Amino acid sequence: MTISTVVSNFEILVKRLIPSNVDILGAGRTVIQGYFLTISNLNLSSAVTLRLNFRAQTPDISSQALLAFFDVNGSNTILAPTTQSGITRTYTVTIPAGDTGLFILQANAGNPTIINNPNTELRGYVTISLANPFGNNSFDLLVTPEHRGTFLPKGYVVPPTPPIVTTLDFDQLAYALPTANPGNKFNLSQINFAFSKAISNIPNLPELAMLDPGLLDVIQKTPDALLLSPNSPDVPVIDNVFVGSSLQRTMFDLVGRLETLMVPMK
Repeated sequence: MTISTVVSNFEILVKRLIPSNVDILGAGRTVIQGYFLTISNLNLSSAVTLRLNFRAQTPDISSQALLAFFDVNGSNTILAPTTQSGITRTYTVTIPAGDTGLFILQANAGNPTIINNPNTELRGYVTISLANPFGNNSFDLLVTPEHRGTFLPKGYVVPPTPPIVTTLDFDQLAYALPTANPGNKFNLSQINFAFSKAISNIPNLPELAMLDPGLLDVIQKTPDALLLSPNSPDVPVIDNVFVGSSLQRTMFDLVGRLETLMVPMK
């Protein structure tokens, strides 16, 4: 049973291929490279909502001007992060049953300063998680990560210096990335707490204990707590929050900690 797993590395660039101070060949063109993640929901009866968590430490992801897009029907909707910290940024996307979506993360190429002073170089890794961890569903996903990019003509600036030449030397790149999971088919399964009174049935308790020992302790003592009415006197409290009235918030926090510590529940 897995609610979260690693997908791949990523690298976001707006950078000269060869630094200008050592470019003796005059070949130092600027490349704009983004991360493209194609996700197919192979479940034909249920939509799936996913959290895509990007972690970059040196430099940290919050120091970079980035744009994210998600597209199922051709709309290329700009996404705001669901959550973010110094080194992580999480986006939430929904893919209808049997459908395919494309997620894109790239530098903000709409900012002329970023293009004219190409110094964006960000590397890290991506995890994918179920945004709704509790339930009876299991989702098969087909996941294809890629880097795609554009090589700018040497000396190109924004806006282009007149006269504008239509035969400028733009080139493209595209290549698939290896996934952490062998192959491209991922399975993410919800946790069914209706059948978790025998707490030993929940996998990898040592990992859960490291992630959130307080939550684990509550679940062990009162397995049905998450199913109780918010007004029930038996509902326990974690950090002054009633578990029964904040199921999704509690689990979003748990999954967020899982992504941050990178100890997937398998």
